[in-house]
Amino acid sequence: MDETETGRLRREVEDIVGGTVIALDRQPRWRKAWFASVQRRGETLPIYVRGDKQIDAEPYPGLDREAAILRLFEAGGLPVPHVHGMTSDPIGIVMDRVPGSRDMTEAADDNERRRLAEEYIGLLARMHRLDTAPFVAVGVVQPVGAKAIALSYLDAHEHLYARTKRGAQPLVEWALRWIRRNVPLHRDFACVVHGDPGQFLFADGRLTCIYDFEATHIGDPLHDLAALRVRHGTEPLGADVDHLIAHYARVSGTPVDLPVLSFHTAAFMLAAVLALAGPLSDPKPADMQLEYLIWDLMTRRAMLWAMAECMGTPIQPVVSPVPPDTRSSRTQRVLEATLGRIEPGSATGAADLASARTLAEWAQSSAVFGMAREQADLDRVAKILGARPHDWHEADIALERFVATAGADQDAALFAYFAAQTEDLVAEALPVQSRLAHYALKPVRL
Repeated sequence: MDETETGRLRREVEDIVGGTVIALDRQPRWRKAWFASVQRRGETLPIYVRGDKQIDAEPYPGLDREAAILRLFEAGGLPVPHVHGMTSDPIGIVMDRVPGSRDMTEAADDNERRRLAEEYIGLLARMHRLDTAPFVAVGVVQPVGAKAIALSYLDAHEHLYARTKRGAQPLVEWALRWIRRNVPLHRDFACVVHGDPGQFLFADGRLTCIYDFEATHIGDPLHDLAALRVRHGTEPLGADVDHLIAHYARVSGTPVDLPVLSFHTAAFMLAAVLALAGPLSDPKPADMQLEYLIWDLMTRRAMLWAMAECMGTPIQPVVSPVPPDTRSSRTQRVLEATLGRIEPGSATGAADLASARTLAEWAQSSAVFGMAREQADLDRVAKILGARPHDWHEADIALERFVATAGADQDAALFAYFAAQTEDLVAEALPVQSRLAHYALKPVRL
């Protein structure tokens, strides 16, 4: 009997679907997932197995929760993959593999892209009209009152953060206080929200499914529109975000409160920062994913730019430096050439190799510019603390203590410090600049 992970998964999929697995391949991505084909009663069923992230960064742990939500959305008439069941070792949701692509460049033209994006917005509005009671029955928390509704998603992440926190996190601690001081208290409507929206597939000019509901919760519908703003940068939605938010207002019959949208953008990004703060402060080998490093920086940047919208305080991006050509540059060239000679034996290995090349370039930039950036950061924090810390560890510890008792009168100074620190880190991350650029958010114009 095959006791490898693939062998165990194969047997469980066969038991759940009731057929014979004729193909089972690991999807080459940062989290575990598999494509399978199952032969059953003379037909071949395309199957997708969605595994877990293998990192303690989930505010709503347990894929069984997501499976229950998928079933409720299917019962509510939304186009989601049908769930057959769940595997236990490795854990995963066994669902139909729906045809289609998420890449909007594969649409026929701009008109088709816009139509697909508007169709998705219509589905989002339908989701927001679903009865919340069945979701509460499967364990989704029903927040009561404006504050609980506004902070529903963030509260879940704060519990995660408290459990996983390691070391000082002055930016996080300040941002949590800022968010709670600025909750919009005039909104008391709660609905089922996607949580991490903008994830859909299309084929032959039609939307085939919506997917990924591990962040689904009950909260303010503007949470989803805020999240779409940051999704659009890395996965274009098919139409301008301003157009889609205006389209949501039309199909839902509800005007969009732009200051509240800015608040929810900041809160959504802070939730992502909370999820990564602990694991990335002391990453283990299984956690050492390039994606997590990029997400950590992009979410911090987007959070601060959304706060800037709320505060009316602009952020000035830092121009990325050009690494000098020094004698030691040849070491970097040798490293790049060495990585280029590695022949990966699988799609997953090829993805790891691509990540290694990006990390090598990023590490070079950090080595060249990191010391000067660290010294400038210590100079800035000295103006807040009244004394210059010895190093960044000491600075973070002292600044977290300062934040714990700081009031709203210190928000401007702390915001300026954290924005400058983050923009320096963005400028240093040379090989991922294109991915970080969108997170210098443009204000929504309706």
